[in-house]
Order: sequence, then C-alpha cells, then structure tokens
Amino acid sequence: MTPIEEHRKQIQEKLSGKIDDVQIIADSRLEIKTSSDNLFEVMTFVAQDLGFPSLEAISGVDWETHFDVVYHIDRWDGDSTVIQVRVKLDDRDNPQVPSITSIWASANWHERELYDMFGIHVSGHPNLKRLLLPEDWDDYEHKHISELYPMRRAYTLPEKPFSYKPQPNKEV
Repeated sequence: MTPIEEHRKQIQEKLSGKIDDVQIIADSRLEIKTSSDNLFEVMTFVAQDLGFPSLEAISGVDWETHFDVVYHIDRWDGDSTVIQVRVKLDDRDNPQVPSITSIWASANWHERELYDMFGIHVSGHPNLKRLLLPEDWDDYEHKHISELYPMRRAYTLPEKPFSYKPQPNKEV
C-alpha cells in the first residue's frame, strides 16, 4: 500500500462520520471534504495523528452559490502526499469557519486574508482584523456587501475613489 493509500485508509477509519468524502485526486494529492463544524477535529487528526506539520496555504473560492475554503497541508519527510481539506459554506451572508491557529501558527495570516478578501469570519481567531485593506475599509460609502470584499465574484469598485494614508507605528 502506498503512503497516500495508507493515509486515505486511516482517515476513513478514524474520521468516519466527521467527513463527507476522502479521495485521491492526483498522484500525490488527497482531498478531504468536511463541514465547518468538524473542521477543527479533522485538522487536529491530520496534524497530530497523520503527522503533517505544515499548513502551506488557505484558499477561498467564490462559486457564486457558495464558498469553499481549501486548506493545503504538507510534510517534508519524503512522503510526497499533500492533503487538501475542503469546506463548503452555503451561508453567503455569514460564512464562518473555526480558526486552526492553535494547530498551525502559520494559519494566522492566511485566516486574516480569508476574512479580509472574502468576508469569511474565522471564529476563535486570536487577532481577526484586516490584513491587506485598511482597517476603516468598512466605513467607506459601500452600498452592498459585494463592495466590501474584493475577492467575491460580485465585487464592484466603489463609485467614490478610495485614498489611503498609512498611519505610522500601527501594528499589523
């Protein structure tokens, strides 16, 4: 049995009822589909029991009908498996996932970017504030939620031009 097949088997056995699906989607890529409610438990298993120490990225995807949040997890010990965990969020008005910063500290800025660009709230994040946009971005004359989050498909540029003057000595 190859390492990726062994990982798939362990996930199916240990996370039964916590995942919607687990598939080998490429030679070295394993995809787990789970809910936001089960995400923290799934990620803890991947990090601690399967021994994947590195969260490489968190990606948001706007499908117009729902959002996906995709986590890319890797290891460096010769096992070329990359685990991709996908969470589907149907609530477009209040999309939420739990923070995984207590599992991987590298999630911190990725989660802030997810919030900043897509408006996906990350519950339990230790410092959930804007990362790329100015902190007062919400205060501009936006007419609709689609004007607040630049990575949403419905994003439109505000009619009033935006100008930003950086404030010195502000913590990021």
